[in-house]
Amino acid sequence: MPTTDTTSPITNEQPRRRPTVLVMMATYNGAAYVREQIESVLTQHEVDVTLRICDDQSPDDTFAICQEYEAKDPRVHATRNEQNLGVGENFMQMVYDDGSRGYDYYAFCDQDDIWLPEKLIVAITKISHLMNPTEPTLYYSDVIDFDGEREWRELGPFKPCEEHPATLLLNNWASGCTMVFNQALRDLLCRYRPKPLPRIHDSWTHLVARYCGTVVADLSYSGIRRRITGNNVVGSLTDHHKSPLGAWNDFKNLFFRPERAMTRAAAELAIGFADRIKQERAEELYEFLSYHDTPLSCIKAAFCFDCYRPTLYGKALFMLRFALGRF
Repeated sequence: MPTTDTTSPITNEQPRRRPTVLVMMATYNGAAYVREQIESVLTQHEVDVTLRICDDQSPDDTFAICQEYEAKDPRVHATRNEQNLGVGENFMQMVYDDGSRGYDYYAFCDQDDIWLPEKLIVAITKISHLMNPTEPTLYYSDVIDFDGEREWRELGPFKPCEEHPATLLLNNWASGCTMVFNQALRDLLCRYRPKPLPRIHDSWTHLVARYCGTVVADLSYSGIRRRITGNNVVGSLTDHHKSPLGAWNDFKNLFFRPERAMTRAAAELAIGFADRIKQERAEELYEFLSYHDTPLSCIKAAFCFDCYRPTLYGKALFMLRFALGRF
């Protein structure tokens, strides 16, 4: 359970309660960098952090390293899955766990990044300044990617997605490693738990927040340096199609994935949160759910659905996937 620092300076004022944050770190084969990331989480400013680490059957020393921190710092709790779940399910089981109740805020954490000391408090301040801080709310920011030789900002080309939010039904542009959300959104996520998870953890969390709550996009700020190692599960959004793996995934999405994963995710959202869908988002959601009813509606969606991609290649790919009914 969260702890609260009640240390009070010698004044007549009431001690200021620091917000409690459950940081959820999913690990797998992260021994090379996990120490640095754990340290950056535990040195966050102006918040009371609890770090929950769930290892997904790493064959290297990742879990042993996490146990070392657990033994010396009561804020760290490390567990290991009985079998490999995959990154999305690993993260979401921490969200759903009964032991996760009662924190003010929650944050996803990758194993190989570096957090700046004010990362969490910046996000919390943005959320708490909203008119209704009890609204289910998700914050995300930009990312500084680095590969050992250079650094670059991630989300610049994707900023217009905020003006075309239906893009989220097709593709998530917000990185889970930057996400911070309040207790109201955690509780809402726990209300409906689709099995299997229809989209990866950050995409699903963003989808629920976007259609049932509030999203705070802080695209002028980055509180995280994301290490691009070549082994990242998702990695950088930029230059995706220029890599052989990215091009191959695009090809598979066009011709070998007829299960319509994005439609299934939207259907799960509509089923699980029917009474919470925002009125201003409902029309686009149900329009998307019916786009593949006929070949003609697929063609119409290819030209008319309000989504954004930063490149002509990306836009053309989306149009093709609509026309072929692959979403």
